[in-house]
Amino acid sequence: MKSREMSHRKSNFELLRILAMLGIIMYHLVMHHTDYNRFALVHPENGSNFYHLDIIQIIYTFGQIGNTLFILITGYFLIKKSTINVVKPGAKLLNRSYLLAVVLLCLAYLFGRFHMPISTNINMHMALNGWWFIGYYIFIIVFAKFFLNDYLNSLDKKSYLNFIIILVILLSFMEFFNVLVNLKIQNFVIGISVYAIGGFIRLYNPLKNIRVLTLIFFIMVFMLIQVIQYKLNLNINIRQFYQNGNSVFVSSPFNNVLWSPSVLFLICSVLIFELFSRMKIGSISIINKLSAATFTVYLFHESTFFRGLHLKGNPLPNRLGLLKTVSTKVIADDPMQELIIPLDNPESWIPLKDFLNISQVFQDRGVKLGILYILVLTLGIFIMGLLFEGVLLFINLLFKKIFYKDLKKLSKNLN
Repeated sequence: MKSREMSHRKSNFELLRILAMLGIIMYHLVMHHTDYNRFALVHPENGSNFYHLDIIQIIYTFGQIGNTLFILITGYFLIKKSTINVVKPGAKLLNRSYLLAVVLLCLAYLFGRFHMPISTNINMHMALNGWWFIGYYIFIIVFAKFFLNDYLNSLDKKSYLNFIIILVILLSFMEFFNVLVNLKIQNFVIGISVYAIGGFIRLYNPLKNIRVLTLIFFIMVFMLIQVIQYKLNLNINIRQFYQNGNSVFVSSPFNNVLWSPSVLFLICSVLIFELFSRMKIGSISIINKLSAATFTVYLFHESTFFRGLHLKGNPLPNRLGLLKTVSTKVIADDPMQELIIPLDNPESWIPLKDFLNISQVFQDRGVKLGILYILVLTLGIFIMGLLFEGVLLFINLLFKKIFYKDLKKLSKNLN
């Protein structure tokens, strides 16, 4: 018989889900709303302003870490289940996806219909071709239900560990990873590996005797390696710029590491997971409720509605008073012209994509205010996602009350 404590969701893992989602939001902010062509300028006299990107490089790692943590948590809790219910969570996610798409579609229509200072669009089929992580997440659970759990539970400790090590070794060699890329199954194999590691932690708790200070130390080492890697790339780019001497453009030092098969990202994610697994905070209702809304938060901020959001006139940081002028400088649309064009009136911002204008906040106001701006945006997006979760819950409740008899008869016929 399960204890009272086990019957409740453990809030330390729910808190980790929330922080993982916040990290994913921050990653998407710097990925989609920072224009490096306009931000990362190098001038022979003024030098480089790349130093602002040291911090953003760290933020950029949150995407893979956040995704990895979600799969780790899933493997940790599902590995011991003899039967995994895929229908209920899958139906819930499908309901959230299409219902939110309808709500956002109506909002986008209203914004355009009444000429509000905000304009956007929405793709009704976002659930099929845009929210890739949802389908990927469900597919990993389905695979675990029918194949992976039975296989992993049939292994002894040594064989289980060897299975993980072999997968990680293979994924660490780009030749093999490129084969997976060509077969379009690289994310699937990574998901299996991470799920298996989460299950191994649950069954054998291999890090139980490692000190907390040791875990924190290696997490900090990982972050330091990321910055050093960035700085090395930066030095190469600057050297190439001064050697060429005929362009104001320098290739970005940024590397897309969202699905890098790097062992370092995996180790960092496992260490963070271990830290939170040791937290003893019981079951806290508010944390559990916020965690339950994380997928709606994901659906909102990764929708075509949010990505296509557009402020007519001044961009958001100007409306908030973070920037006194509309803009300082922006590189011409045509790189061959090698021109820098001033934006001297609000209307000139209309065709620009980065309505959040994170680039200029970092460039004009410095790292501290830039970080604060990203944190405020992240929190604001999370809160908006929570509001949409409330709307979806209300619509579902209303739908059930109105069509209760029909739904009851349908359920009876299906059973």
